Amino acid sequence: ADPAPQDRAVRLADLLTGPALRTWAHELLGRLAADTRDVRATLRAWIAAGGNAERAARLLGVHAQTVREHIRGVEPVLERRLLDTGSDLYEVVLAHLAVGDLQPPALDGPA
Repeated sequence: ADPAPQDRAVRLADLLTGPALRTWAHELLGRLAADTRDVRATLRAWIAAGGNAERAARLLGVHAQTVREHIRGVEPVLERRLLDTGSDLYEVVLAHLAVGDLQPPALDGPA
């Protein structure tokens, strides 16, 4: 007898704590450590603000142009295009979730 579908369900939190994902995420975001500016905090605020530079700037107390410059600056370091549509931004968000820099989203459904 196969277990019921809910018995096989894997929670997002379980996936985020996997050692392979965490290693990848730390390596990816660790590339930002060489920058003397706190671009990782800027990136995190920009993600939390839904990709809106003006809102992220208000959260950080900086000018929106600074946020945009930081985001453009991290793209070649991360080897990801964040300002264009595509899956690269999702990878960076996943990395932030895996290292605990962002809280996982509230998902509907059974806990």
